[in-house]
Amino acid sequence: MSEGEDQIESDRARVFTPQSPSGVTALVLGGDVKLSPADLSLSERLAAEGALVFARTLSNEGEPLSDREATAMATEELSALIATKGVEPDAVVLAGIGRGGTLAVLCACRMDGAALVLDLGGPLVYKELDEGRSVQPLEMLLNLSAPLFMAFGEEVSDEERGWVESSLSQFARTYDIFTATVAGSELFSGAADVDEPVWEAAKAFLQLHLETS
Repeated sequence: MSEGEDQIESDRARVFTPQSPSGVTALVLGGDVKLSPADLSLSERLAAEGALVFARTLSNEGEPLSDREATAMATEELSALIATKGVEPDAVVLAGIGRGGTLAVLCACRMDGAALVLDLGGPLVYKELDEGRSVQPLEMLLNLSAPLFMAFGEEVSDEERGWVESSLSQFARTYDIFTATVAGSELFSGAADVDEPVWEAAKAFLQLHLETS
């Protein structure tokens, strides 16, 4: 099996096994009803760096979930992963692109267990709230339990970035922010000149903050 090739073929769940395991285990959260090409690209990149990757959509039999429901499902997935034999508790990564990134942050605000969070293009400030998004992710950062890497899309205003930085600094959380040259929803869509700088920054954060044997 080639490095990063998935073992389980499904549009809602896949496992990517590395050729040279690093001891890192990653849970990639998909924010749609099926895994997107961007979700798979991120999973392949993590596996190429030595991570055993579990990619999962947060939906109910193909039906989208509210943030509250999806976060509850994410915590169940993370709890099960942490309890898996052979998983190093100090080397578990929560990651997601777009809405999946937002849900990764919300999951890390709901429970301990992840050693690091990657939010790639997922908003932490919603333009407006509704039934499915009833709480601002920004307001949950007080409870963030792990270092956080964020890739902001170009749609994120300086004011919104300031709110996020202020909250994370106020709560003494470890974080880094990379600003991409495209919208967050377009990250890892195949444009190497856009994706590579984001990924290199994310890798540097992973290497700095993860402990592996």
